[in-house]
Amino acid sequence: MFIDQLSSLSDDAAALEPWALTDPELREVAVAAQRARTSLDALASRLVGAAEARGLPKEDGAASSSAWLAELTGVAKAEAARLVGLARVTSSNTEATRAAWAAGSIPTDKAGVIMRAIDALPDWCGDEERGDAEAHLIALAGQYNLDDLKRLANRVIEVIDPDGADEVLGKQLEEQEKRAWNATRLMMRGRGDGTTRGSFVIPDHFADTLRAAVEGIAAPRRNAENAARHGMTVDDLVALPHAQRLGLAFLELIEHMREDALPQAGGLAATVTINVDLDKLRSGLGTATTSSGTEVSVATAQRLACNAHLVTLYLDSDSRVVDLGMSKRLYDRYQRLALAARDGGCDWAGCDRPPAWCEAHHLTFWSEDGPTDLANAALFCHFHHHLLHEGEWTAQMAPDGVVEVVPPTRVDPDQVPRRHARFIRQRPRAA
Repeated sequence: MFIDQLSSLSDDAAALEPWALTDPELREVAVAAQRARTSLDALASRLVGAAEARGLPKEDGAASSSAWLAELTGVAKAEAARLVGLARVTSSNTEATRAAWAAGSIPTDKAGVIMRAIDALPDWCGDEERGDAEAHLIALAGQYNLDDLKRLANRVIEVIDPDGADEVLGKQLEEQEKRAWNATRLMMRGRGDGTTRGSFVIPDHFADTLRAAVEGIAAPRRNAENAARHGMTVDDLVALPHAQRLGLAFLELIEHMREDALPQAGGLAATVTINVDLDKLRSGLGTATTSSGTEVSVATAQRLACNAHLVTLYLDSDSRVVDLGMSKRLYDRYQRLALAARDGGCDWAGCDRPPAWCEAHHLTFWSEDGPTDLANAALFCHFHHHLLHEGEWTAQMAPDGVVEVVPPTRVDPDQVPRRHARFIRQRPRAA
């Protein structure tokens, strides 16, 4: 019986001693274990979907399907809600995703991203269009991490209808912004021990400003200053949990706000740019993007452009920022702003460091007569910047204006240039 097979699997897993495995075996078992876990997630979601269809939660006196699953299995309510949510977006339009998920080929979180993206497509999308979009996202799931897949899935309409995508995305974002505004909350409560616990829900583009400020204050280049401020050594500061360092940065931000002056760490700490195509701005349709990668409607971009803490950068038809370069050794504040808008963070494929944590790198070194302008500039975090200067890895500007990183031959004998996923443009489906 299937239950006996599951019990046997549990017993075998419990009996496994990882220390007895060789390095290749450990890697192989880790991958196999994750695939099995993914398959079981898919099974659990299908089971709860069937239970919900039969009315079992109500029959057992549960207030919701999530509460029923949590009570029945002992899992956390958040995990139960996740599985119930996945069951509800599984449909005949996502059979390929469900099959790949059940086979363990696509992790649970990525399967959820794909199914929700297909479920959110406009009503006019037929089975063929949805099938093309699903196949496209399944292929991307094997190439990109979860965050990158989410960004690509949010714009999968470009694969189906590239000409009408801007209008559709703009309307979706306007509706999303209205929901975000209605959901906005701030809650604070004293804990009686000298601290206050708080939580909030705010629209993404407001969070971008807060995140840019806090990450700028906590950036590694300010370690010495921050350590001195808190009476610590640099080593002790670096050893603190990341969340605590951000908390300390938040305190500093609040103190500066009392003086009505936000900090200017590197000129970028509290600056968010809004990047908008001039044609879209004139039409009032489509989307704009902040330097943190958050998409907003053009209507919201027009309003945010009036904010004193935002800089609006207008893009040409090729989505390129006007070059603010000057012939000198260091990139200035305005060049850094343009780089933040163009690159969106560290240009190393897979790195998620934001612009405030990055350093401006000369693609052709200054010592080799490389100019200090945008055509010769790229953003890299401290770690990856250091790797480039070690000499094995190199970076270059591709003909289409995208920064690429070239690996050494020991990593890739063919030295195929690598691009960050934020620069991947999805190709429309074949007509």
